[in-house]
Amino acid sequence: MIVIISFKCLTIEDKDLIEKYVDKEELESYEYLFSSLYMWRKLNNVKYAIVNDVLVIEKNEEGKGTFYAQPLKYNKEKLTELVDMLIERNDDFTDRDYLFGDVDERFIEDLKKYTDYKIEIKEDINDSEYVYNTNDLIELKGKKYHGKKNHVNSFEKSYEYEIKAIDNEKVIKDCIILLHKWHEEVAVTVDKEMLMEIDAIKDLFSELHFFDLKSIAIYVDGELAGFAVGETVNDKMAVIHVERGETDYKGIYAFLNRQFLIESFSDIEYVNRQEDTGNAGLRKAKQSYHPVKMVKKYLVKIA
Repeated sequence: MIVIISFKCLTIEDKDLIEKYVDKEELESYEYLFSSLYMWRKLNNVKYAIVNDVLVIEKNEEGKGTFYAQPLKYNKEKLTELVDMLIERNDDFTDRDYLFGDVDERFIEDLKKYTDYKIEIKEDINDSEYVYNTNDLIELKGKKYHGKKNHVNSFEKSYEYEIKAIDNEKVIKDCIILLHKWHEEVAVTVDKEMLMEIDAIKDLFSELHFFDLKSIAIYVDGELAGFAVGETVNDKMAVIHVERGETDYKGIYAFLNRQFLIESFSDIEYVNRQEDTGNAGLRKAKQSYHPVKMVKKYLVKIA
């Protein structure tokens, strides 16, 4: 029997439906937050389908092709049936090297235990997410954070600053101007995802309250020096979605990083600052804050 699975392009009206399937208490990867799916829906051509009361998300990423993300709320005993349907659907396409992407080790173990397929697993190293102890990044204690603390102190001593939320058109406009300036300066060295992030961030700004996002904007002498947007996932983890600073202000990134955590996430144990996408500069910056954990993600082929 051929089962036709109909995938739908993600829209903002899908928030309640998607979140019904996302267990935020168990969530480690930011990829499955609706805010993230919505933010990157254009870049990754995000679609979804409900298959036998299982949420299946379809994405396309540069260098990986189109794949299905980790199914949510699946029945382990019926996993073979679900995989069979997705494989059958993929027979209509020729551009799909991987059946699954953005999956964790638990899902891989379920594939091994509950299906008879031969699977090929590839760790998606550039997609591993950096998780930090929030208190470490607030206190910046010890030798390993000495440089970061100096940057924070330098900013505080050098500038008269004002802290605002991104909650009105003036601040949003200032953030977009800073984004454009940042991209003009570094466009040669960034990847496609970063080049498309202006539209993605604009979408996020227009729905900040809808997504219950936290935000911060740092002004120096009336000029925007940096901003960040994030959200609380559960009692233990927060996610930073966006962080951009004007490097003419010495120490802005170290100050912004710390101040945003103080203002919005001081009671949250861990903060997820997402992946480095393989960008060498970004990787160096993220490693310099000493993550306590990496959220590993995998690509899976099935034979």
